[in-house]
Amino acid sequence: MPAYTLPGTEVGPARARLLGALVLALILLGVLAWRVVPASGPDDEVRVALLVGAVGAGIAPGTEVRLDGVRVGSVAEIGFAGIGRQRIALALDGSQLFGLTDAVSLDYAPGNLFGVSAVELHAGAGGTALADGATVDLTESVGRVHDATLSALLTATGRLTDEVLTPKLAELLSTVARDLTAFAPLFEAIGTTARSYTETRQLAPSFLFAQFGSALSGLPPMLTGSLTLLNAEYSNEYLSVPDQLTRFGAMFDGIQYQLLPTVTQLMSTSQRYFGGILPMLGLVLDRVAASVTDPERSAGELTELLGRLDAAFVDSPRGPVLRAGVTLDGVPALSGPLGALLGGGR
Repeated sequence: MPAYTLPGTEVGPARARLLGALVLALILLGVLAWRVVPASGPDDEVRVALLVGAVGAGIAPGTEVRLDGVRVGSVAEIGFAGIGRQRIALALDGSQLFGLTDAVSLDYAPGNLFGVSAVELHAGAGGTALADGATVDLTESVGRVHDATLSALLTATGRLTDEVLTPKLAELLSTVARDLTAFAPLFEAIGTTARSYTETRQLAPSFLFAQFGSALSGLPPMLTGSLTLLNAEYSNEYLSVPDQLTRFGAMFDGIQYQLLPTVTQLMSTSQRYFGGILPMLGLVLDRVAASVTDPERSAGELTELLGRLDAAFVDSPRGPVLRAGVTLDGVPALSGPLGALLGGGR
């Protein structure tokens, strides 16, 4: 069997050469068409150029472009536009722009959980609608370009660690933490007081603050009197006498070393022997208060009772006597003797 034939086929040398020449010609035509015929995008494609001061890490041709989270195109080209300026060419889908203007702002942000960067566009107020071939200069406006890529975040974190978290700052934080432990009992007392007040509060805070304020109104006179008392030792003519000043000092010594210790001992003894009575006293007062269902009515009735008792007593040479009258018309056996005893009345 010849080497150029295949079992079951009728391909000969001439036919094989013809088929090879046709295949080669088709390949050459396809390559020429790909290189010569210009690429044409979609009918509604809009190409926009953005001039920025810096390009975020990971931004390259083919990077997704999003408008408020929706993919609207991709980066077509990144080039040099002068010292400190770069040009980013975007190929956008015109049907997805929804009135995007040249007041647009730009963010370099991670496009997924793996940190792959993407270009985020945000529409701004006003401006002219973007048209095909438009160029937007973002280098003249501050705050319209933000770099929030993973690389920028890592760089900022490294700068924070290197410049802020210094040994001196760590020492300062340690000192502050150590000094704050001294205020822990005060903070605990404040917390306990606030919790106790919250759990037992029965009156409005405004009323309580008003009462506390009225109580504090007596503080200035007390301070003034204390200062006057201290100044009296040097300005009082009575105390200018040496003997009187000695007695005055002895009075304070007696208060400090005799009266106050005695009062303290008295209170301690009273607490030991009468401490159990206080809960009973509180219970009794609580029951007495509960027995008065209507305080206003009880106060009025008590006032009337006291007024009648006061009117029933009259003054006499032998002191106050009770003025009373007894009617005994229905008891003849007692009306006569009692009438004679009381002076002939009924």
